[in-house]
Amino acid sequence: MLAGLAAAVPNFKESGSPSAPMTIELYTDYECPHCREFYLDVLPQLTKEYINTGKVRLIHRDFRLSQMPYSRLATRYANAAGQIGKYDVVAKQIFETQLEWSQNGNIDVELTKVLLPSDMEKVRNLVKNDPHLDDQTLADEAKAINEDHLTATPTIVIVYKGKRESVTGGANWALLKSYINSKLSQ
Repeated sequence: MLAGLAAAVPNFKESGSPSAPMTIELYTDYECPHCREFYLDVLPQLTKEYINTGKVRLIHRDFRLSQMPYSRLATRYANAAGQIGKYDVVAKQIFETQLEWSQNGNIDVELTKVLLPSDMEKVRNLVKNDPHLDDQTLADEAKAINEDHLTATPTIVIVYKGKRESVTGGANWALLKSYINSKLSQ
């Protein structure tokens, strides 16, 4: 049954058109306060103006910070939710309630506020029992370390015309928008 769930939603961390001229890979840690700010303040605007319009394809990538005690657990919850088609709602709730669950690791209680009990049970089961739930996260982290040489979150890797450029520490909306527009106009 776990394999069936994984096959049902294979690209839950990707949004936007696969043929968009630009891809943005967004590396975040669910417990990072700067990632929270980016996710809540910048990502909605990026989604509205570029992802939903077909100009940018977004790929969320996990990059857990070792100093964050509940990062691994939060990542497992988000990825488990993705396996049942609930990634977006759960990732948003994890970031919105970061100040609460990061005190004690009780992510479960925060997610019961946005998931149906039947969905919550599926997520709990995956978090507890799926030995492959961390596979993509580990691949994302290896890519970040080996290919992009990342050391901090949030980091945006912009892929345009075959070139990869990293923006560490995220960016405010005005700067990111200006940068995207300048690249897309080339």
